[in-house]
Amino acid sequence: MADAVFYFVVLVIIYVLVRILHSNSNAEKPKLYYRDSKLVREIIKMCPAMTDLYTPTLLWGKSGHLQTFVYAKLGRVQPPFLRGFRRSVMMSDGATCTFDVFEPEQPHQTQDDYTICIAPGIANSSESKYIRTFVNCACNHGYRVGVLNHLGALKNVPLTSPRIFTWGETDEYNAMVTYFEERHPTTRFIAIGFSMGGNIVLKYLGEDVTRQEKFVCGVSLCQGYDISFGVEAMHQWEKLRRIYNFLMTENQKSVIKRNRDMLFGSGAKLYYQREGKKPTEYDLDKVFEATSLVHIDEHFTRKMAGYNSLEEFFCTCSSKFYIPNIEIPLMILNAEDDPLIPNAVFDIPKKHVETVNNSIFVVTKHGGHLGFFEGGVVRPNPVTWLDRMVVEYVDAIIDVTQRNEELSD
Repeated sequence: MADAVFYFVVLVIIYVLVRILHSNSNAEKPKLYYRDSKLVREIIKMCPAMTDLYTPTLLWGKSGHLQTFVYAKLGRVQPPFLRGFRRSVMMSDGATCTFDVFEPEQPHQTQDDYTICIAPGIANSSESKYIRTFVNCACNHGYRVGVLNHLGALKNVPLTSPRIFTWGETDEYNAMVTYFEERHPTTRFIAIGFSMGGNIVLKYLGEDVTRQEKFVCGVSLCQGYDISFGVEAMHQWEKLRRIYNFLMTENQKSVIKRNRDMLFGSGAKLYYQREGKKPTEYDLDKVFEATSLVHIDEHFTRKMAGYNSLEEFFCTCSSKFYIPNIEIPLMILNAEDDPLIPNAVFDIPKKHVETVNNSIFVVTKHGGHLGFFEGGVVRPNPVTWLDRMVVEYVDAIIDVTQRNEELSD
């Protein structure tokens, strides 16, 4: 009888582990959505990562939750040490925008000058491990890289005005691009955004179409497109989103607390006196008691940004309303098992790529939120599938567009 109980418990444990780890889920090739054109076919042909099996780390890589957890806690395996330099730009309202610049390790294969401008995820910066890993890959392929540090994200860079980053603020990203334009007038740009940064990048490209003239392409990774819908989804328990919402809220509150003096205290008071402006009024109890991002947006962020309502704030910030204005090539990526982004929003990028001849929407079965670890049984490869796929895509789009330009001359 004891043996039977023991074997029963073992079987139950194995069953639970299989369910949690999704070990019985098969690795699959990414799903590609696009409007058929010669340009897109050539790009796909030059990007093996798009057409080969994406094989997640064997033991835990098929779980979107574990992919996301490892990304959140570890960032990347063996992230490189990077030698860059930090630049600052004073914004019109007194805020200090900072970004880090990393020069290429070798000339680009075309011998031309290219600059990748990165907008990281929420509360992230050039010091985030996943950003460092990607920057290292890009620099090794001959790209100069600029990484925006979201306002308030860096612990050693104090705020100089009473505001931090928002879902859709593009002024700081624009300041970074302008910096490179002035110092490298012949460079061509590639816009890349991770999660919230993907929303910022696509909004930046779509809100002023003249900006697209200097960009080769745009890349959006694991974003949600429609903030109103996303905020509502984050209150649901499906895929444990309510828990993620709480954890992200605590992280956001830590950024606010770290910058409390400039946002609400004596620093803010001196700022408003110097600028001759009326201080923004907040209910700080509600801000610091918030258990959801929407509560922070209601009681702090939308007021800080000068919006009268959440609806107005979310609509203005959401890339959904700017994507139709984008005419340059885009590569957009989401994972079906991303616990933060509901699959229902995938219709937004699908609609775009089906109406233009130059863009691709890539959907993977596994990968979680910005995880995409691959290789190994327990310990994944240092370079993720996402890292190598994005570099492959940028290399391909440059090669294809350059050949097409030469033929048209």
